[in-house]
Amino acid sequence: MRPFDQLDPWEMLGLAAGATTDEIRRAYERLSSRLAPGSLSLYSITDREEQLDVQQRLRAAYVELLDRVTPEAGPMDARGPGTPAPSSSVAVAPVPAPPGDEATAVQPSAAHPETDFTGELLRRSREAKGLSLETLSHHTRIRTRLLESLEAERFDQLPERVFVRGFVLAVARELGLDAELVWAGYGKRWEAWAATRR
Repeated sequence: MRPFDQLDPWEMLGLAAGATTDEIRRAYERLSSRLAPGSLSLYSITDREEQLDVQQRLRAAYVELLDRVTPEAGPMDARGPGTPAPSSSVAVAPVPAPPGDEATAVQPSAAHPETDFTGELLRRSREAKGLSLETLSHHTRIRTRLLESLEAERFDQLPERVFVRGFVLAVARELGLDAELVWAGYGKRWEAWAATRR
């Protein structure tokens, strides 16, 4: 097998040339999840930087293939199929956040203790990875309705704190973020809401 960096986009996603948009999306979501930073399949054989590089290469292949399959829609950005990107060039580099969201989409390497993780930031991070709520639900085993409430910060529609914390940690891990750091920010928001209910 050829080295990962020598594969063309079709090979990288394990697809035959001519695959449909849905097949491309499903292949990308499957590989992106299985090869996410910290995943068991990469944990013992690559360091964090290499794991992030794999994600960037997968994303670049995904964007390039979608652009080939749906050229009339224009280049794709991090929000997924049918969304025009700000630039037509596709390179093996971090995919830009959707226009106007540059400061709010978090890359795993960019998260720091001062980041205030909100439900909206979790949503943008999920979309930047090209994951639908249904796919995230499948990977985390958390119902889609609960994920929607988590992202919208509809705390009254979520269960007790211990469960909310578990949900946030699971989502953060799936997105390749520091789970405890995410909960530190999100948990403060939940606690503030809970204080008004006492």
